[in-house]
Amino acid sequence: MENSLQRTLKDEITISGTGLMRELDVNAKISPAPENHGITFQRLDLWTDRHRDSIRVCPENIITDLPRCTSIGQESIVVNSVEHILSALAGMGIDNAAVQLDAPELPALDGSAQIYATQIAEAGVVEQNAVREVVKIDSPVAIDQGDKQLVLLPSETFRVTFVYDHPQIQTQTATFEIKPETYLKQIASARSFCLESEIEALLQLGIGKGATENNVVVVDEKGKSKIDLRFPDEFVRHKILDLIGDLSTIGRPLQAHVVAIKSGHQLHASLVQSLAERGLLNRQAVVEAKEIYQYLPHRFPMCMVDRVLSYETGKSAIGIKNLTYNEQFFQGHFPQEPVMPGVLQMEALAQLGAWLVLQETAVEDRVGYFASIEEAKFRRPVLPGDQLRLEIEVVRKRRNFAKLTGKAYVGDEVASEGNLSIMLGSASSMSK
Repeated sequence: MENSLQRTLKDEITISGTGLMRELDVNAKISPAPENHGITFQRLDLWTDRHRDSIRVCPENIITDLPRCTSIGQESIVVNSVEHILSALAGMGIDNAAVQLDAPELPALDGSAQIYATQIAEAGVVEQNAVREVVKIDSPVAIDQGDKQLVLLPSETFRVTFVYDHPQIQTQTATFEIKPETYLKQIASARSFCLESEIEALLQLGIGKGATENNVVVVDEKGKSKIDLRFPDEFVRHKILDLIGDLSTIGRPLQAHVVAIKSGHQLHASLVQSLAERGLLNRQAVVEAKEIYQYLPHRFPMCMVDRVLSYETGKSAIGIKNLTYNEQFFQGHFPQEPVMPGVLQMEALAQLGAWLVLQETAVEDRVGYFASIEEAKFRRPVLPGDQLRLEIEVVRKRRNFAKLTGKAYVGDEVASEGNLSIMLGSASSMSK
């Protein structure tokens, strides 16, 4: 699993339906995406020249917006009921995809992920050139909430064991190794279910308006479903379906044996946040210049970052710039005693920061412009032959603005440092 390649769709998919929570009609398009893009959502109903942001699926963007579903968002832009589509993408092994929709939530379809998974299989899956980065669990991790528990155990694959226990429903247990063929045949078609006694309370909360007998299995007071089940243990299989989708908000494939007892969306989100807080999701991936400048508009001779050594999405990055006597700026600054201009050291830090922010939003035609440089200090000269180590950290981030602090080192010595602000926008709108 660790050495496999990233995958995306061969062709785009279009799916329409009605949302389960709000009963709004919605059209969704799932498109192929480049390497290291991840999974993103874009609300076309809120699209304007100034707002075209995509929401990346990652721990920072998990929000609590509606009960009984999983939501992601940034500022006022929210997408509800993402668990089924995320489950299908993860279950079918898709690492990179761009989802566009014209309503606040995804369609309920038949209450399962079957239509998503089937269309992914029909569209085809292609391997990409970048290696898939997995989150590998090396020692047990556990979280609990009353009688609900989640445990991650070391494993060579992604496995799930789920125990579903409810006073009105006979206990169901199941274990699956999550692979595309298993997911498609054994998990994707398991439908959402609800106790008949819960329906009125959910409607009073203003949710579940789009629920029908075609997308929710209703269970009566005796624990019997009102329609035929697709599997004898369909309920626990659907819980596994939801768990796969919820854990995909990690932003990368998980390599672990997940043991879940009576868990749900809230506990799943708590586990993902706990992993992030413990630093277990930190990326240590080397990103080469070819990939860096897929996100940045700069070209020779203004490329100031040769490689990203490591980064944590939305938080920090470490990069390098190797300096030779052939750098163009040395030819004029100063030919006899060449020194790297301080302003270009700030530019290098800003480019690394802009890359960090832009690769997270994954929006085309997006650029970053300097808004301010504060408290810049230059501690030592940077000369031909030096390797400039760039360290940048996000201090504050909004939809169109990021404030960063950075330091540039030569060896163990600080060469320069400062606080930078970057405005984000489309190249076309900001050039007017």
